[in-house]
Amino acid sequence: MISDDDAEAASEYLRDNAKRYGQMKGRMEYASGNLRRVKSLVMIELDGGLGDRETRAYASVPYKAALEEQRDAVTEYETERALREAAVYRIEVWRSQGAARRQG
Repeated sequence: MISDDDAEAASEYLRDNAKRYGQMKGRMEYASGNLRRVKSLVMIELDGGLGDRETRAYASVPYKAALEEQRDAVTEYETERALREAAVYRIEVWRSQGAARRQG
């Protein structure tokens, strides 16, 4: 049974973390674009054929750092997304319980 306090806490969580959630989404999107940017910048500096430069770009230290940044941003965003979904579900269960009590 979800209490009124639990439902209120879930609503407050959603409200209080909305801006942070948007910032996480922005960081994730930026990290994705930056990954492609880093690959391109590394490839520009390398000699050789396209396939060879691409392979070496993927193996480069700057690309690895950008990949790790993307991983961290996605992990943070997806964790927050799951927490937000759980809060929404708590509110929905609370609403359903209230409707059931009113019906009798």
